Amino acid sequence: MSLENLILLTGRTINQGVALEGGKTTKENVRAAAICAFDKDDFKKLDCLAGTPVKVSTAFGEVIVYSTISEEGPHPGIIFIPMGPWSNQVVNPSTQGTGTPTFKGMKAKVEVLKNGKVLDALDLIRQLKEA
Repeated sequence: MSLENLILLTGRTINQGVALEGGKTTKENVRAAAICAFDKDDFKKLDCLAGTPVKVSTAFGEVIVYSTISEEGPHPGIIFIPMGPWSNQVVNPSTQGTGTPTFKGMKAKVEVLKNGKVLDALDLIRQLKEA
């Protein structure tokens, strides 16, 4: 199952900040930042369980992260990935002269994966180096 024409937002979260206290390479960091949060009604359309790996694709790249439902948002049609190595795979790298990539507003597609594997931060970076 997949959803198209979603809007991707990224940003910092409290859970992410707490997890980073233990280090960028911990399982806690993966659980806090390698996620894609959905509106509960959008998530129902995916027909999967929370925690199922999903592939998020934009015009700028793709990444596999864990799916999750957020009771506090995002709103229908919007997905959220915390800022970090996972979201960096799918954001617009153009800084438009500001020195900061575009972290919000990319059109995205999400596909449920039967056999997808979410990489930890080091493996994700190694994969990029090999590409």
